[in-house]
Amino acid sequence: MQTIVSVRSGFWNNDYVTYRRLWLDACLNTYAHEMRGTVIDLGGKREKKRGSFSPPEEQARTWWYINLDWGTAPNIFADVIRTPLQTGSVDCILCTEVLEHLPDPQACVDEMHRLLQNDGLVFASVPFFYPVHADPYDFQRFTEDGLRHLFRDFKLVEIYRMGSYLGVLGLMIELGIPGMDNSTVVGKLMQWFMKWISRWFCWYDMTVFDVEKPYWNKFTTGYFVKASR
Repeated sequence: MQTIVSVRSGFWNNDYVTYRRLWLDACLNTYAHEMRGTVIDLGGKREKKRGSFSPPEEQARTWWYINLDWGTAPNIFADVIRTPLQTGSVDCILCTEVLEHLPDPQACVDEMHRLLQNDGLVFASVPFFYPVHADPYDFQRFTEDGLRHLFRDFKLVEIYRMGSYLGVLGLMIELGIPGMDNSTVVGKLMQWFMKWISRWFCWYDMTVFDVEKPYWNKFTTGYFVKASR
């Protein structure tokens, strides 16, 4: 998926959130042109968004956010495993960074399969090497095998790694910075050092991604899924 790695210049943008979010924004931007017709964002946030991805709502017939959190201003207030929409009524579904928060992720994937019309698309993402982040709970992590099992009823499933070994190192250092004591000169210097070493790891990870040694393929910040009904 070299088109995603080619956007690595965005890593240095001011609106950069985390290395993992950079990958997610790049993946979504890569497939934005396929988000058409009736599009629903399961668990997505209409407000309080993170990252730099701008949903191409103008090219869709309808774009609805489905969430149980009123604070995100959803178009439809509903559980992602039980939506009030008709079977086969949706062309495209986004479900990013949601499945790890569900006690029954298979129920959500089954609901996506029900909602999609034939040849409809799902774009989903899940973390792998990532700290616990309750929203309101954090239940699990997924491997590529686990994702293929979840999406086994879809006729075409493509799964992409989001970064490799050095990216995981950079991300862990990056996410650990807020935990450092910055009330002393030493603490501030340590934060500065951690910031730039993490950025170097992440930059180099993008530079060698897909040409790194096979052993490093076992490491990733998470996975991006494109599935077709």
